Amino acid sequence: MKTYLYAPKNKIMQKNIYTIILLVATTISLSAQIIVTNSTFPAAGDTLRTATDNNPSGITITPAGGPQTWDFSSLRSDSRQVTTFQPAANGAASAVYPAAELVTISDAGAEIYYDVSATAFSILGISGAGLGGGFPIETDFKYAPPLIERQAPLTFLTISNTSANATIAIPTSAIPGAIFDSLGIPTGLFDSIRVRLNITRFDVVDGYGTLTIPGGTYDVLRQKRTDYTETGIDVRTFLGWVDISTIIGMGLFPIDTTITYNFISNTDKEPIAVVTVDSTELTAAQVDFKDNGVPSAVNPVTGDVITIIVSPNPTTNETIFELKNTVPGEHTLRLFDSNGKNVLVQNLKSDHDIVLFGSLSGGMYFYNVTNAAGQTVGIGKIMKSGF
Repeated sequence: MKTYLYAPKNKIMQKNIYTIILLVATTISLSAQIIVTNSTFPAAGDTLRTATDNNPSGITITPAGGPQTWDFSSLRSDSRQVTTFQPAANGAASAVYPAAELVTISDAGAEIYYDVSATAFSILGISGAGLGGGFPIETDFKYAPPLIERQAPLTFLTISNTSANATIAIPTSAIPGAIFDSLGIPTGLFDSIRVRLNITRFDVVDGYGTLTIPGGTYDVLRQKRTDYTETGIDVRTFLGWVDISTIIGMGLFPIDTTITYNFISNTDKEPIAVVTVDSTELTAAQVDFKDNGVPSAVNPVTGDVITIIVSPNPTTNETIFELKNTVPGEHTLRLFDSNGKNVLVQNLKSDHDIVLFGSLSGGMYFYNVTNAAGQTVGIGKIMKSGF
């Protein structure tokens, strides 16, 4: 859901007041609620397994409060993902993140570094070749302050506001001139371009109860997360860095809003379910959930898990879609914006294809990859920043 606002903090303040009133008004009993501690934070050696339903049905977004009973047993596994956490020293860019304790490394070489404290599990940044829009340069996408992914302890009514900023600086020599021509930017006046990303995150634990997914039932807290993402562009001239977002933007860089409901237990390190809603905030557009190994007619459990690696992510202009363990043959990629509008369709003729994002505006997008039979083999999210 894209919102053309220029004062997201004011909106968050209003949402804080509304949410507090709503929660107080709907809270009848605090019995049977759990407390989620830092024992659920990932540690070195942990392997997390999740599955994704790209077309969920029977998922109801209930009002705040508790205790509640949620039944997501209708979820199916369109794709499965495996994430392994390693000591940060195993990463090639570990020196860039001296405070990191953990790293995950994709098959395409993208490295995500994490900081773990007693109260927060945070992303420090992403490193790897091609993060600057697919250009052949090593890039570090660092968050300052770190982007908090999980917090502890969590109880019903826990509320938090956090924010993080990240930048990618790219020399003009590494960027095709046609990009600047399309934006009307005279390249001779500067030597570098910098993409800025600001994420303002509002979290509230608005419900508690039990959640059933394929393969299990769990005591959970429900955390509603609202992310406001704003993108800007600077160029470096003889005067230093100059913000040109308002000059070339003209609506190109709106504030993008993404809302998810995270169902978290105190027994498992994977979120039991993460429901991404559409612009109405009433319909589930996608559900990621703990993979208990329950077979699905769409994606049965096998020794070789179907995996789609997207790198770089975030991207500014192009990215690589790498398909692993899929049946040979042509696949189709569909890209949707946060309102559910199909904005791109591309045939993937190999297991390693470049996808150009062209003139798409910055923000969060959802992708769906289907095989020749029309079956979904993978879905996920990708962040488009800058251009």
